Amino acid sequence: MFAQTLIALISIFGLQALSVAQQPEQPVLRNHLPVAKYVGPARYAPKKKNAETFGVEVSAKAAVVMDVQSGQVLFEKNADQAMPIASLTKLITAMTLLDMHPDLQSDVQYSPADRGRVGRVYVDLNDRFTTQKALELMLVGSSNESAHALARTYGGDDFIAAMNAKAKTLGMTHAVFYDPSGLNPNNEASAKDVAIALRAALSYPEIRKITEMSRVEATGEATGRSYLLHSTNLLLASSLNKEPYHVIAGKTGSLDEAGFCFAQGTINQDGNEVIAVVLNSNNHFARFQDVKALTYWAFSNFEWPKSIVKAADRP
Repeated sequence: MFAQTLIALISIFGLQALSVAQQPEQPVLRNHLPVAKYVGPARYAPKKKNAETFGVEVSAKAAVVMDVQSGQVLFEKNADQAMPIASLTKLITAMTLLDMHPDLQSDVQYSPADRGRVGRVYVDLNDRFTTQKALELMLVGSSNESAHALARTYGGDDFIAAMNAKAKTLGMTHAVFYDPSGLNPNNEASAKDVAIALRAALSYPEIRKITEMSRVEATGEATGRSYLLHSTNLLLASSLNKEPYHVIAGKTGSLDEAGFCFAQGTINQDGNEVIAVVLNSNNHFARFQDVKALTYWAFSNFEWPKSIVKAADRP
């Protein structure tokens, strides 16, 4: 009886081994870039056309590409590592301000105290602008003094607390803020956090409209001086802002401790929107090349459901 049982077991396992041996060998993927992790609703999430396409090499120490509609992450590199984000902070500053529903035509008085720790001063610190104009100066020209003047006018220390509360509400798990401009190197977030922030910022029409501007002109109400600040986003003049693509929002940031950072949202001719974020790229120009390459890769290697709800129809 034992011998018969043993023979039966050998026969079964022998057939299984033969079956395994006859299966075709699975290809070994040697590309070291990370595989995308799907996190969004399946009915909206784009699908990768080629499973063996993993992304592109970028100089940035951390990067992420996110689909705006679903929130799905299409590419990531050290995406959950907390790092200084410099002026990308201003995205949270802008949303925190707009959540207060301020009168955008009310005045903001600048002060020498708004100069901050470091950074170039773009406007006379004794001047005065409307809240709308100060917001434009902050987001288009990345004016640090404008960020500080707005925060001081609309809450001071309480404004910083509101920024941190906003980040927590959005699900920015690694984010912490100590100042509104990003001059403080202790302002940190992960690349994924920044993508979450920009995705939320896209729901603010004021932010979309302002960050599409190539320049902002302003006249100081106190001094009568004229100011002209050009956008820090060089991709506004690139092929990513020409048919069939359009830049819908973007923000740069740089600091010794943060390196060169950049976050941008781009839409294609079918109404699909992606966000690309890079933190600590090699240099000023590398961050733009990194985002450009990641954006092209995403649009070329993913396809969206035909019945997708467009950005304008999102609640």
